[in-house]
Amino acid sequence: MKEVSVLITGGGSVGLSLAAELGWRNIDCMVIEQADGLNNHPRANAVANRTMEYYRRWGIDKEITEAGIPPDHPADYYWVSSLHGRQLHRISLPPFKKIREVKDTGGYVKEEHTWSPYLKTITGQNEVEQVILNYIYSLPNIDMKFNYELKNFDQDALGVICKVKNIKTGKIEDIKCKYLIACDGGKSMVREKLNIGLTGRADMAKFVSIYFKAPDFMKCHKFGTANIFFPLHKDYAGFLLNWDGGTTFTYHLMLKPGQSWNEINAKNSIEAVLGKSTDIEILSIQPWSAHALVADKYHDNRVIMAGDAVHLFTPTGGFGMNTGVSDAIDIAWKVQAMVEGWGGNKLIESYFDERRPIGIRNTKEAADCFDQLNSVMVHGDILDEESDRADKLRAELSLNLKEQDKLIASSGTLLGYRYNNSSIIIPDGTQETIDNPRKYIPTARPGHRAPHIWLEEGVSIYDKFGKNFTLLVISNDISDANILICEAKNIGIPIKLLKINDQDVLNLYKNKYVIIRPDLMVAWRSDSIPNKPVDILNKITGVIS
Repeated sequence: MKEVSVLITGGGSVGLSLAAELGWRNIDCMVIEQADGLNNHPRANAVANRTMEYYRRWGIDKEITEAGIPPDHPADYYWVSSLHGRQLHRISLPPFKKIREVKDTGGYVKEEHTWSPYLKTITGQNEVEQVILNYIYSLPNIDMKFNYELKNFDQDALGVICKVKNIKTGKIEDIKCKYLIACDGGKSMVREKLNIGLTGRADMAKFVSIYFKAPDFMKCHKFGTANIFFPLHKDYAGFLLNWDGGTTFTYHLMLKPGQSWNEINAKNSIEAVLGKSTDIEILSIQPWSAHALVADKYHDNRVIMAGDAVHLFTPTGGFGMNTGVSDAIDIAWKVQAMVEGWGGNKLIESYFDERRPIGIRNTKEAADCFDQLNSVMVHGDILDEESDRADKLRAELSLNLKEQDKLIASSGTLLGYRYNNSSIIIPDGTQETIDNPRKYIPTARPGHRAPHIWLEEGVSIYDKFGKNFTLLVISNDISDANILICEAKNIGIPIKLLKINDQDVLNLYKNKYVIIRPDLMVAWRSDSIPNKPVDILNKITGVIS
């Protein structure tokens, strides 16, 4: 029987990210995916700043950035009645390439760029997955298998035996793994076999996603280049995502009640929102439904789930894929710890305690963004009408849409999550920062994301952290820190000592000693090392609850 440390079922963005993180951590794994290759139809269009921080560690961040909308293109977002109608609202952000050149611009843009090395990176999910797959192929400890399907599994105290089918040959083989991690989507076979339910709102709306190429698209309307167009007229309600300089798009058209996606004439729908005929090549069409659902459990002993298998989103805000990748990064180091023998018996349990509240938080936020957007997609021709009542409606909509900026500017959601009730976080008694969807408040409070700061041009503090735990010492004196480092080595916990004697770093992190976890979250901080540092180390690795 073939044996592997981790078997991952599902080769989408979350499964691939999990495999890449495990491979980067020198943990062997096999990835099985039913399809014969990647899904070439773009789904998510925005790679969150937090997700890019993870990808930075593998060295693929630049490639992902360059695979999307050219970095010198304007980052504009238009809310319009239609593409042959009126502009109702617009957000215009500096191009990605120009962000660092913004010296005197006050307000959100300048502030947000201090929060992370990245803003949202507008690159199609299909392009992102191809970059990750190429990286996976460079790792010797990852076995990537397309045309393979998980048929069944049974677990005991030592591992999981999985029956895996080669779809091309029909042959079924047994594969033994220490952990089975399901990244197998919203209709997860693993979740259903475990009889784990979903809680929340189902079937909020149904859409058809039309991926197309139109060389003269930008000549067919009066608006400029945009990352997203939001047509609000009820006959065209949905959104158009731009994948390049303005020739390739996906039109997510909201279906009317009772309407089936395969009834839609794709070319006619695109020309209807444009208001004129043009040369259009339909590349692919896929239906999808908007949900706000979260699984009641995230794991059953050695069988673990991540991504859409445990949470189903509406894409408004761009949280779905990115929440799933953070699931993968959270569980990867914990599985590594268990495989290598330095993880405690509470460590895997902490995955559910940490990530399910974030799943609930983020699905609710995406649903709220959808509800607000959907509420202004109910009007018809009055949106373009020349009349007093139309002027009044457009003025009201403009005010409403300004309040919906969090749909685009959502760093508070993407960076400001926190693990308040985690058994492997050591609270320091400081007051929790406000959880605001739009505004992130940098803090090194335990349970929060370790805040980014530029140490020098192009060098983030993240670039100095270790692959595993990091003890950050913001001082010249490391004598006490060495006591904790020696204790960690004695009990087999991998940890790096990082000395940065910098006042700006101290102002940000507040305390002299800070332990950063392998997933770039703060586990503990203090101005002194305790007499028994082993208690801290046991706590943050799940040895004691």
